[in-house]
Amino acid sequence: MKIRKARLTAWGIAAAAAIAVLPFLLLCAYWHPVGTHAVDWISNWGGRYEKVSYWAQQLDWYRTTMGRYTSTALLSTTHHWYSLPVARCVFLALHLLLGGAVYYCVRGVFRAALGVHLVITLAVLALYVSNLSNPYDSLYRLTGLLIYQTGLIATLLLAGLLCRGKVGWAAVAVVFAAGTNEISLVQCGGLLIGLVVYRPELLRRSDTLVLLATAIFAATVALAAPGNWVRAALYQTSTHSLPESFALVVATGLFTWLSWLSSTALLPLILVGSSFLPRVTLSRKNFLLLGTAAIVAPPISFTPVLLATRAESFPEGIADWQIIPVALLLSVLVASRPRYLLSTWQSALLVVLIGLVGTLGRVSIDRRRDGAVASPWERIVLTAPPGRAWQQLLSGRSAAYSASVERQYGEVRRCTQGICRVSSLEGQFDNYLYDVSYDRRSRAGGDVWFGYLVNHSGVTVVSQHWD
Repeated sequence: MKIRKARLTAWGIAAAAAIAVLPFLLLCAYWHPVGTHAVDWISNWGGRYEKVSYWAQQLDWYRTTMGRYTSTALLSTTHHWYSLPVARCVFLALHLLLGGAVYYCVRGVFRAALGVHLVITLAVLALYVSNLSNPYDSLYRLTGLLIYQTGLIATLLLAGLLCRGKVGWAAVAVVFAAGTNEISLVQCGGLLIGLVVYRPELLRRSDTLVLLATAIFAATVALAAPGNWVRAALYQTSTHSLPESFALVVATGLFTWLSWLSSTALLPLILVGSSFLPRVTLSRKNFLLLGTAAIVAPPISFTPVLLATRAESFPEGIADWQIIPVALLLSVLVASRPRYLLSTWQSALLVVLIGLVGTLGRVSIDRRRDGAVASPWERIVLTAPPGRAWQQLLSGRSAAYSASVERQYGEVRRCTQGICRVSSLEGQFDNYLYDVSYDRRSRAGGDVWFGYLVNHSGVTVVSQHWD
């Protein structure tokens, strides 16, 4: 009877989590590239690299901009494969790969039925999407996915490989992840340090020493790039001192934790998770080690960005996905404690709470009288990103936005050389597929490379007044 209750609770959480995750996958069907930096890579930087080899392009980026050798290698292929249908499939595939990487990591940690692994995976992903501060930056920005999400996927795969003792493939994952972004590099380093602290006897094995040497080599290649210093020089005008930047690192970590605890279903999931998570045995030392890692993971992950830019740059997408590794660490900690079995009513109430908080958040009515007349559907205000994503889909806003961009494509194709004024976008407000800060069409100078999206270069595209 107790086992049956735990299973019902687990599948209730899985259903609520799937409802929260699904709209973000469906939105991929309406995606379009938005200016900086998507159009830049799709156009091969306005044809700048058309007459150089692929490897010469990688060397140029390494010398002049940054040492992210993996992400620049991936982004440099964009102009070869880009078409709108292919790009949408790539976005969907990357989101599914993230889910697959979480699942692979979970299966490496927990010995349980496959259904339990699926429930944990969906719960972690639901926590992620319900925590998004900028869904466009985290889920639909081309460079964000190929820099940060690929790094996260590789890091999760590394964790799963280490749990299974697959050192050879772990070395491949380290090389890939270290070259995607500095946060993934730091997190991979944390995983390897945790491995040798957790199991120091592995240092006597040659394959472990090869793995550590490979990680050090990959980190050196990424960090020693001349382009890193060129990029850092852009932030030399910052007034932040080094102590101020460190203080900001700590403050940002504390704020992130406060945000997670106050605005997500993290605490209810911890409570209900104790009733169905498979048991994990941890010594007191390892429990404290993992607990400390979960607490300090956010500020440590933020450190490279905040120090390198002197606190002048901190994209929202960087902060959003930190909840994934923390949630996985917390699940291990919860699974190591004595099981707390909830009653049927307690489980049902918690599952409903998790579903409401994660999908809808705080529900209110927009009573403003200014502006255009809003429909009753648009008057409903949801604070949780999954609920707002469903609202954008079901109200037709996402479809209207996509149709207006398609209309712009047709207008660009009919333009001759020079300035091309296109019709305004529709449905761009409260739209997770669009962010005005990246859109050069709305600026005075226009977007000089937008025409590359329809194989019609040589025009500068400028949007008319918005709706």
